[in-house]
Amino acid sequence: MPPQAPAPAPLPTPVPVPVQVAPDPPIYQDVLSLWASQGRTLPGRRDQEWNRLAAGPVWADRTVRVSGTLVRRGDAR
Repeated sequence: MPPQAPAPAPLPTPVPVPVQVAPDPPIYQDVLSLWASQGRTLPGRRDQEWNRLAAGPVWADRTVRVSGTLVRRGDAR
């Protein structure tokens, strides 16, 4: 039986360097506040309407309400 080669030593895991993120300028905070007050989807936050639609069953012969508009399968906008 041939001699077995020694197992290689594990490589050290590099320590991640924290990234400094600059705060958004005030104008962006104002836009986000306005959008939030109007119930709009915001960047970096979950879209509640999408979650509701994606969680429901898919039935080919049914219609679904999206933003208050009745949309039938195959209808184009």
